[in-house]
Amino acid sequence: MADPKKNPQKERQGVWRARGDFWAPSAGLGLVLREIPRYRGRVHQWAWVANRIAGLGTLLFLTIHILDTSLVYFAPDLYNHTLSLYRHPLFGIGEIILVGMVLWHGLNGLRIAASDFRPHLWAPHHQARMILGTFAIFLALYIPAAVIMGNIVLQKSILGR
Repeated sequence: MADPKKNPQKERQGVWRARGDFWAPSAGLGLVLREIPRYRGRVHQWAWVANRIAGLGTLLFLTIHILDTSLVYFAPDLYNHTLSLYRHPLFGIGEIILVGMVLWHGLNGLRIAASDFRPHLWAPHHQARMILGTFAIFLALYIPAAVIMGNIVLQKSILGR
C-alpha cells in the first residue's frame, strides 16, 4: 500500500517549482536573460524564445503605428514629419525585420494550433520535426521577400532612384 505522506505528484510539482523559480516575474529580466542560454531545451526552447521576440516586436510596431496614425487628427504637421522620417533607410531595414517577425510568429502559431488539434503531435520528437519544418517554410518565404524588399530599400532610399 502506498504511503499517504508521499505524494509523487506533489514531489514533481516541487521539483518543477524549484527549477522554474528564476522565470518568476520578481526574478528580474537580467536573471532570465542569463539563464536562457544555459537551458537545454534545444530547438523547442529557441522556437519559444523566437516566438516571444517576434510577438513583442510585432506588438511594438503595432503600438507605434497606432500612435503615429493618430497624429493625422491631432498634429498633422508632426504626422507629415513622421512620414518623412519613415523614408530613411533604417526604417526600410526595420520593415524587412518586421516582415520576418510577423512571418515567423504566424507560421509558429499555425504549428502550435495544428498541435492543439492533434495532441499526439506534442511529443518532443514530433515537435522537433515540426519546428524544423516551420523554420524551412519560414526561410523559403522570407528570403525572397527580404531580397525584394532590400532591393527596394537600396534603390529608393540609398541610391535615390
